Amino acid sequence: MSSNALTLHPILPPTQVLSHLHSGQLLRIDAPRGSAMIICHRHHAEIAGPGAAIGGVLDIDCYRAIPIGKVALVYPESAMERREAFLVRHQWIESTQRVANYPVPLQRATIILKMLRKYCGAEAFSYLPDDAIAQLVGVLPQTIVTARKHLDRLTRKSVSRTSSIAV
Repeated sequence: MSSNALTLHPILPPTQVLSHLHSGQLLRIDAPRGSAMIICHRHHAEIAGPGAAIGGVLDIDCYRAIPIGKVALVYPESAMERREAFLVRHQWIESTQRVANYPVPLQRATIILKMLRKYCGAEAFSYLPDDAIAQLVGVLPQTIVTARKHLDRLTRKSVSRTSSIAV
């Protein structure tokens, strides 16, 4: 973790994260792979992972920040660090946008859930709020609930098939 981290404790209370985002200060996520932050705005949400810029003018109007994994926020010191952080944030936005371009809501929900489960792991994934995930790809929270149930059934079938083959 950088010596310029806002805190030595990687997991920040959501209220502390929000106060930093509302301050207008540009920050960068310093976290291991599998960690990220979902930033909820009034009509949409964005996910930002390691190396991505958060705060500044990008997130001054956010109302909720959900850390995933061990997230620390650092100040990007040079113009080059800030530029890199903006590029990484843009890559995260583009990745989510590709999912949001699918026309069928249940398909969008299923794809984003698979991506999040693969990226952050099953345990962290299970704690992510449905309404925040729904905002990532423009679906209703009920659609996320339906997609989660479908994925759970598929996972259970896959595990039972694997265990019956092993016997």
